[in-house]
Amino acid sequence: MPINFGLLKVKKMKNSIKIIITVALVGIVAGALALQLRHSQQAKMKEALDAQSPISITVESLTLQPQQVSKNFSIQGITQPFQEVVVASEATGKISQVFIRQGDVVKAGAPLCRVDAKLKEIELKAATVQLEKAKRDYEKFVALQAASNISVAEVESAQVQMMQWSYNVQSIEQQIKESTIYAPFQGMIIEKAVDVGGYLQAGTPVATLVNIQKLKAQVWLNEGAVSNVHINDAVRIQLDALPAVSIKGRVRFVNPKANEAGKFQVLIEFDNTMHASAGMSLRAFFNEQQTTDVLMIPKTALVLNSETPAVFVIENNQAKLQPITLGNSRSDQVEVTQGLSANTTIVSRGVENVIEGQTLHIIQSNH
Repeated sequence: MPINFGLLKVKKMKNSIKIIITVALVGIVAGALALQLRHSQQAKMKEALDAQSPISITVESLTLQPQQVSKNFSIQGITQPFQEVVVASEATGKISQVFIRQGDVVKAGAPLCRVDAKLKEIELKAATVQLEKAKRDYEKFVALQAASNISVAEVESAQVQMMQWSYNVQSIEQQIKESTIYAPFQGMIIEKAVDVGGYLQAGTPVATLVNIQKLKAQVWLNEGAVSNVHINDAVRIQLDALPAVSIKGRVRFVNPKANEAGKFQVLIEFDNTMHASAGMSLRAFFNEQQTTDVLMIPKTALVLNSETPAVFVIENNQAKLQPITLGNSRSDQVEVTQGLSANTTIVSRGVENVIEGQTLHIIQSNH
């Protein structure tokens, strides 16, 4: 059978084409795999570089400038008597007279009651007689000594006797004086504790006396407020019962020791021209005419997870944790008394996402 060279030639060409196509497909697949591998390597390199670079956090900043603010503040308090005392007896005995009733207004030195002093008066008369006799004896002994008829010792003994009776007379006179109890100052009798026929001992209460011609206002201040209050500072007093009326008072006492709640007692004196009573509620207004320059920060700048009050200071676009001391709070701002200075830039908003040393991206600066 004759060989068909034309058919063989065609078959040979087809095989060559298949080989070429196969090689081309293998090249295309290999190129695609190489490109994918390159992209994967580039992505990994980028992730490694990103891991080595600090993450930038977007925050708002504030450059601090002193603000002139009023130092005024007010606090609730209560009125107290200018003077209040429980008058007690210095004498012992039966009450013979009572000169007061509850609600009476008495002057300083007015008698309140009297203890029966008849026995003391008799003792005084007897002691006075003995004193006069002792004086005469002493004078006689002095004359005799001058004539050298008695010794110096006898004269000294007579002198001692005279002095003893003199002291006895003074003691009995004082006891008689103390048998009448007097008001130590002008005021109102708010409680009477005695009646005629009762028995008093030394220290027994007779009456409670208050002076409300003046009043004291008692308030309790925290350490931030009390640091701005001084003796003789003017204070405006406004009673809750008379809100339309104000009166001027002055600080008379600032307790240097805080109570268990960390509050400091402040007492203010004022004339009771409003005829107020002790125990009434009031509001005291401090430092109404005073201003001061302070650094104020928004409360959003405070780092809440810090053990002590702190903010983030911005230095070279990085966050630095700065402890601070806080003062008075006003609305959405708080005063900084220590830890920051003017022209310092801080993170004012976004602190919850900031870590110390982190690079910051500032999108807004408030001045």
